[in-house]
Amino acid sequence: MAKKKAASGAKAPAVADDWGGTAAPKKKKAMGTGAKVGLGLAAAFVAVVLLGGGGGDPLTQLDPTNEEQLRGVFFSGEVWAVACQEDKKPLPDSVEAVAHRLAGEMKFGVVDCKAPMASGRTLKQRWKLKKEHADDPIMFLSNGVGVSQIGGSYFRSEYDLVRELRLLALRRPFMAKNTELLREKCWSKPRCLLVLQGGSLEAPVEKALHALAGHHARGGKGRTGASATDASSVAFVAMDAAEHRLPFEGYDLGDALKLRSFESGSHRAVYFRNASGAATLSALAHKGAITTEALGKFLKEVSLDSDEAPHSKLVDLGKDIDALGIYRRSKKTKPKKVKITGGKDFSADAKKANDATKNKKPETAEELKAAFKEQQKREQEKRAKMDAEGEGLFEDGDDGEEEAVYEEEEEDEEEEEMI
Repeated sequence: MAKKKAASGAKAPAVADDWGGTAAPKKKKAMGTGAKVGLGLAAAFVAVVLLGGGGGDPLTQLDPTNEEQLRGVFFSGEVWAVACQEDKKPLPDSVEAVAHRLAGEMKFGVVDCKAPMASGRTLKQRWKLKKEHADDPIMFLSNGVGVSQIGGSYFRSEYDLVRELRLLALRRPFMAKNTELLREKCWSKPRCLLVLQGGSLEAPVEKALHALAGHHARGGKGRTGASATDASSVAFVAMDAAEHRLPFEGYDLGDALKLRSFESGSHRAVYFRNASGAATLSALAHKGAITTEALGKFLKEVSLDSDEAPHSKLVDLGKDIDALGIYRRSKKTKPKKVKITGGKDFSADAKKANDATKNKKPETAEELKAAFKEQQKREQEKRAKMDAEGEGLFEDGDDGEEEAVYEEEEEDEEEEEMI
């Protein structure tokens, strides 16, 4: 009995705490209703801040008469999504929701597109903003390279608007498909980077071009001396190198430019310089990979020059804009069949077997019928050959060969024709 009383009256063993000491066990207290409500409100506030981008208004009110502010929207290299607010009408709910969601990727603004700017024109007139339907909202995106209007159908859902804004925000090089477009978009500009695509651009390459196009849209940050006031940007243009080629590829001039040979799936880049007052264009190829670091270092070296003193490594092409063009890349011809010589000649054995078959006299009715058909066929072929020889007496037999040679020369000339 004494042992049982001692056991019942013994204290509970001490519990080791996190610091290695001992502490008496504590009774757990139930959480009150007020504490639970407070924790729930705190969690909801944190979720709103994280997902909604904070409680502030993500839309910046833009003044159409403020030239400096508008210049930052269109020519700073930053990505801006701007909604037109007319007669103080409320914007669609999707616009404000998307502005909260994409606040970390781009900037959002609101402006009166009908109000006149300092030049006297409105934003609707300057960027040719139009409505497909009377109730459609007007919104445009400036990615530092160009301005694109958002179609009215994308405001139906938040998902569609987010997807379209992200697609338009990505700066892609303009794809030139012929000489005329290259002259307009690249060679007529003071500075141009021509991307020779060996296939589809991979995602890392697109991101690198996006970042560099935004930076150099501001005129090349870091120009000093005589080029400090030169605000010309570097134009980014692309060309399908699998279909077209530059005129100096594979020649000494291409080697002087350090232009690598074409390889399917491999991308290259050539920087062109059209200095003011110069009679011809100059260029230099980028030897490294198309990454933000490698291509950015190359452009920083060659593009931060001036018209009075172009970069020393640029190579003179000896041609002006009107003389320079691109050509269709010739397709690889099929290899000719190789005639195998040597070994035993079985042609004599084959002829002997064929003669034995011909000299064999038919014995059955079926063999007689087959022999008659074979003789009839030979006679028809003989008559057709005689008729063809009779018609050829009045024609020059060399004309066909001359026409074939002429057609081949014509095809070669078409391959070298500028497109």
